[in-house]
Amino acid sequence: MMEEKNTENEKECLNNLSEDDHQKPALSKRQMKKAEKRRLWLETKSERRKEEKERRKRKMERIKEERGGFQESRSASRKRLKREQVKLSESACKVGVVFDMQFGELMHQRDLGKCIKQILRCYSQNRRLKAPLQMHMTSLRDSALQEMEKHNGYKAWDMHFHEDSFDQVLPKDSLVYLSGDSQNELETLENGKNYIIGGLVDHNNHKGICLRKAEELGIAHARLPIGKYVAMKTRHILAVNHVYEIMVQVTLEKTWKDAFFHVIPSRKGINNIENSSQAEETSENTQVKIEDIKNAESDNNGDQEKENNCDITKAFDS
Repeated sequence: MMEEKNTENEKECLNNLSEDDHQKPALSKRQMKKAEKRRLWLETKSERRKEEKERRKRKMERIKEERGGFQESRSASRKRLKREQVKLSESACKVGVVFDMQFGELMHQRDLGKCIKQILRCYSQNRRLKAPLQMHMTSLRDSALQEMEKHNGYKAWDMHFHEDSFDQVLPKDSLVYLSGDSQNELETLENGKNYIIGGLVDHNNHKGICLRKAEELGIAHARLPIGKYVAMKTRHILAVNHVYEIMVQVTLEKTWKDAFFHVIPSRKGINNIENSSQAEETSENTQVKIEDIKNAESDNNGDQEKENNCDITKAFDS
């Protein structure tokens, strides 16, 4: 009797499970794409690690050749870098770059983490320069501070960290907020000026927020002169580290055009503005020719129709 009762209970549980499975909502197309992307990422993880090891190996071999066959250990390399590092206070470059972190609450934790990592790349490059830029991080509080604290020892970095906003810690007349939405085009980088980069990832949905902030505070704002020198297939919105790297190239006395081609990824569809103009002109000429052909065909069809109508009329008259 007990066995029969247990069997019935098991069947009932199985039925409930199957009902629950049927009640589960189907994944949307977007969720399915994300799941597929995640699956592919996990499947290719080992391959990516192998490629990374190969790249690191090639890099070490290149460094070894540059140093006459002497291979430096990672710890020795770090110590040498620390010895050779030029302090901000001793740098000949007085161009300031400010990472404005007041938008931390507008991003998901994942995007905020990406933004912080982009800034870490900037710091890593800055400490290797012979004339590093004056680097600041402002509004470092709340979620931005929590994310930054995941990187132990950051307080010892040669970088100025501020809990307050940039307009409270830096001279107002030295501030220039960089925004792709500004109508002012940046011509040069000046010593003594502090160029602000909004701490947002480049695929954010907050269009014009940096420009509005600059206008609210009554400070100068400008955009990089991308459209003046190069053509891009995408929006002229760049990642935080790309904006910084372009500034570095300009401080190293490269032209804006050379800096853009050196830094902006090829996936952005960057091209010489002359080539782009020629391509557009060719496209316009092709379009005109197509329209001419269509018009000519339409005229021919109209003439043929008139002839046919005349023939029909004559037939009826006869």
